[in-house]
Amino acid sequence: MSDKLKPFRRFRGWLILLAVVLCLGVIIAWLYNSTYFPIKQVKIEGNLARTNSTELEKIAQEYMRGNIFQADLNGAQVAFESMPWIDTVVVSRKLPDTVEIQLAEHQPVARWKDGRLVSSSGKIFKASSDEVFPVFEGEPGTEKNMAEHYELFQQQLVPLNLKIQKLIYTPRSAWSVELDNHITVHLGREKEKERLTRFAEVWRSILKPQQAVLDYVDMRYKDGFAIRKKAAESPAPANENQQED
Repeated sequence: MSDKLKPFRRFRGWLILLAVVLCLGVIIAWLYNSTYFPIKQVKIEGNLARTNSTELEKIAQEYMRGNIFQADLNGAQVAFESMPWIDTVVVSRKLPDTVEIQLAEHQPVARWKDGRLVSSSGKIFKASSDEVFPVFEGEPGTEKNMAEHYELFQQQLVPLNLKIQKLIYTPRSAWSVELDNHITVHLGREKEKERLTRFAEVWRSILKPQQAVLDYVDMRYKDGFAIRKKAAESPAPANENQQED
């Protein structure tokens, strides 16, 4: 007898499931078209120093129409992300009547060799700016590594009152730093942080007094360095240690 009831029970289960789905569909349709949940607030949050507020409001008005459930959050996110200075976007509903938009801008630290900007997180983006930034000269895909090294190198140079004018990362993975006094410091492919530390140690006592005539300082020596003066034809090693990579 129980075997004969199995098809009926299965059919009843499907009917119940169908009824639940239909009820949910009706509820969702009612919520979507309801006039009881109008959008009363659109909050745009973030430390925005470079983005046009009028453009932000225009995008918000375009995508935040109807009630809270009709707001096109995905469309708004794509539109905000297309703005030149915007880095990250989070758009969310806060029932019953609020849409929150959290924006974060790119923080530029340099220009890529083609003129585009590089953010502190190593993202290349195109935006208009009259600010003067150091130049990154490297291969595609190295921008994040270069941004990280730039921050580390600059921290070491700040106490010396020196700034990076150009950061170079060659296809052979060798680092060079061109300073704002037009002296280039060659750091090589390894131990670049240690070598810049050694440069800082000898800068004030040995190198700074003759900076006006220096072309480059080569720190790729185990215990010393070499210099080249602007009028010289060949580098003058500070000691006889063999050059490293």
